[in-house]
Amino acid sequence: MRIYLKPTVILVVVLGVVCLLWTGTWIWWRRHRQPVTSFTYPTPKSNLNDLEQAILMDNRFVSTCQHFAQGKQLLVVDSKGYLCQRRHLDKTNGCCQTISSSILGPYICDNCTLSTYCCNSFEHCVSCCLKPEHRIHLQHYIRSRDLKTKLLLSHLSTPFDVCLSRCRTHSHSVIHENVYVDVTHKYCFASRSTQYPWHRILDELEPALSNRVRQQFNNPQRRQMLIELLGAQYQKKFFGTELDNTSILNVPDMTKEQRRILENEAKSWLQIQTLKAASEIGAAKKDSDETTRSSAEMADFLEYTNQVVWKGLERYLYQVQQKEFQERETQKLHEMNKLKRYSELTGGSKLRFILRDSKTNSGKLPMIYESSSTTHPMTSQYSNLISESIIALLKQDLRRITFLKEKLFGQQLPVALRQISWTECLFRFEKKPHESDLSFVELKTRRDFASGITRGKNELKLSNPLNTPMKNVIENDVIETYGKIRTLQPYLEEYHLRFTMKILNVLYTYKKSYEIYYIYWLLPFQLTYCDEDNKDEEIYVIGMHLDLFIRHCFPTWPKIYTIASNIISDMSIDDSGFYNHLKKISRLNAKINAKDFPMEILSLNDKQTTRRKVYDQELMTDPVIFLRKWICEMFVGILNSNSVLYLWDQFFMVKWELNYIEHACRAILYLLRDNFMCAENYEEMRKVFLDEPCLLYTSDIQTAFVHLALKQDDPKYIPAMNQHIRPMKSLDNIEIRSNKQKIYLESVGIEHISLILITPFTKDPRREVHCKSITVQIEVYGGGEKLGSITTRSPPKIRKREQYKPSWERLFIDMTNEKLILPAQQTRQSLVPIRIQALITIYEQIDPYTKPILGHCRFPLYIPQKIGNLDTWDVTCGPVHRALHAGLPPPSIDMIPDTPKTSASDRIATLI
Repeated sequence: MRIYLKPTVILVVVLGVVCLLWTGTWIWWRRHRQPVTSFTYPTPKSNLNDLEQAILMDNRFVSTCQHFAQGKQLLVVDSKGYLCQRRHLDKTNGCCQTISSSILGPYICDNCTLSTYCCNSFEHCVSCCLKPEHRIHLQHYIRSRDLKTKLLLSHLSTPFDVCLSRCRTHSHSVIHENVYVDVTHKYCFASRSTQYPWHRILDELEPALSNRVRQQFNNPQRRQMLIELLGAQYQKKFFGTELDNTSILNVPDMTKEQRRILENEAKSWLQIQTLKAASEIGAAKKDSDETTRSSAEMADFLEYTNQVVWKGLERYLYQVQQKEFQERETQKLHEMNKLKRYSELTGGSKLRFILRDSKTNSGKLPMIYESSSTTHPMTSQYSNLISESIIALLKQDLRRITFLKEKLFGQQLPVALRQISWTECLFRFEKKPHESDLSFVELKTRRDFASGITRGKNELKLSNPLNTPMKNVIENDVIETYGKIRTLQPYLEEYHLRFTMKILNVLYTYKKSYEIYYIYWLLPFQLTYCDEDNKDEEIYVIGMHLDLFIRHCFPTWPKIYTIASNIISDMSIDDSGFYNHLKKISRLNAKINAKDFPMEILSLNDKQTTRRKVYDQELMTDPVIFLRKWICEMFVGILNSNSVLYLWDQFFMVKWELNYIEHACRAILYLLRDNFMCAENYEEMRKVFLDEPCLLYTSDIQTAFVHLALKQDDPKYIPAMNQHIRPMKSLDNIEIRSNKQKIYLESVGIEHISLILITPFTKDPRREVHCKSITVQIEVYGGGEKLGSITTRSPPKIRKREQYKPSWERLFIDMTNEKLILPAQQTRQSLVPIRIQALITIYEQIDPYTKPILGHCRFPLYIPQKIGNLDTWDVTCGPVHRALHAGLPPPSIDMIPDTPKTSASDRIATLI
């Protein structure tokens, strides 16, 4: 039987089969296709700031990738900087499979010449371009903002897109548009433009260094080590004909220890020779006044580097501020929506909101009476961000931390900088002379500490280093110490106490010794090396740092005795009234508590108990015993934690030199001078020694310490720096204060201001100092308190300009029309005359939003005088000459030295 179908039915069946085949083929192709490129063309955008912000983002943690493969090339490059073969490309996220054997990266720059920023293959160029250190070139490219760049960038949205564009269309890789500059390296992602001063210095520095290196080629092993340290690119450029034999630096020709010693010696030699070569070409920055040898390229490089770092940090902080602002706006909107929903549910009753607000306000009223021992953070989020950026720079060369300490001495460090400063100092003590790498010293110290813990467990027959024979003693001491010491009570929490006990038990397992004052020394390390993510390891890390502190930093007991005796001896000569008063009240109604002082601070030799009562009565009433206690506890038991961290920052920056510990002790003693003068017996004196220091402001301690340590000035001015004077007795009953009255300063005038500016000579009008936009601000301070300020308003005039040194010129600027009058101000009362000083700050008003500081200085406006029993001030008359300090003024006017360092970068102008 035959079946006949109509043509229409046959056509429908055929079309159905074709559709099914086409649909199946399309589904199979979508599932199994090999992606070739994800280089897309998004909608053009008019704002390029979004693209610049995208360049600054870290794309290592992005789950999906862009990738690119050209033609029949086997290599594929993704947006994370990895190179892999096509078959190892993940089809789901577009990234190279990290587990594959063919993957390279991230950021392959081996086949690139970083002096010209060109590579021998397109894929390597894109990978190297994505390196975070090279994104500064993409930023410069985006900021050029010419018409051609704008048209090109309007279709790009990611750093990967920009790198693809730069490596493909870079015009600096060809000459006359038809010949490559370098036939081998023809793919470039940045231009080696003359606008970067470092390139001009590098062109002169590299040949000068190579000539010095060749003199060491007589020794094959030393030659090979120098070639390896200088790198493959430097070797190819200057030592291409030299024999490259890496085997002579390995076993059996050389042991690992011999190689390490040779490598450290070669690094030190290269550093010295690089500095000498830089001095030859005038590219070495020195602190001395040898500015004639500095080249114009070096001056341009320092200025360029300063601008790059400054603008980069400003941009980074702005981004953080914008992010915080958006988060606050989102939170505010969320709260408004929440209130709106609540209003809808409650019918919008005003009474409900009034009752709610009254309850909220009434609940906050008791917070006005805040405990005086409450600690407050001394650093902000922004200072921590800047410190993290500085640490990223320091990791390139940790030896530069010495320069950083010189600049930051006298100031409190953020947490991140404090950690690296303390750690560097402790491991520097532990380092042997032939060891230059502190990371190796840290690894070795950690291993030794772990071995010591294991050895202590075996010797003490412990199963856990936290359960030592001293466990109960340590527990009682920690609880008792934190309970009775006022400055430690903010940390009187069970978790903190148990954490302290664990560290002390671990330290006992390692050292087989324990002292009660270890509790005080431990607290600063707990506040500095806090690791919330790994608490178990934190116990051993803090214990290791405390052991290094005990062995290398804490002064010996004879030195503590010497420091305390020197302070009392100097006081008896310089301030006999203060000394005699302390000696007098120390013998009145003396009720001695032997638990106040450890046995070590009583005597070096006599620790017998036979003459204990006579011994205590003779010594423990002497004020020197309290100074020994301060130093024994390293100020932890008497000052608030912020003040302790500030002083410890200074001690670590100067490697715990004894004279700075003496400065700190003397500063605290004189800040409390007025309180001591109010005391009438031993008990009141003891209270001032042990309880009053914690009430001092950290800023006052900083001002007093800088006054002694940096300025080396007379301590008689320190009592006026205490802004938290809370005497125990009324001042009217004290004979020494009977003639003290509030004093009003007479008005003082300033005129004929002249400036001598020394600036780099430049033909670029954008970089020239615009003298007409210069303003001078004068601020008056008395005893750390700002009394008033005034600013010049008339434009200055250039009297003369002349050549100062090669590439430098000197400008003579006058402000003849300015006659500034500082109004009379009232000063606060003090036992000693305070100093009235002026802070002079020079500004350049570039635009309404940019006002950089050219320099600053200080000089006395009033000189304290004494007429009989009356303290008064005499106005400074006549011309005053001061050399300006470069940059921003420090937080306290007392931190400004009278004479700045005479270097080309610091001494930029003179004020007449």
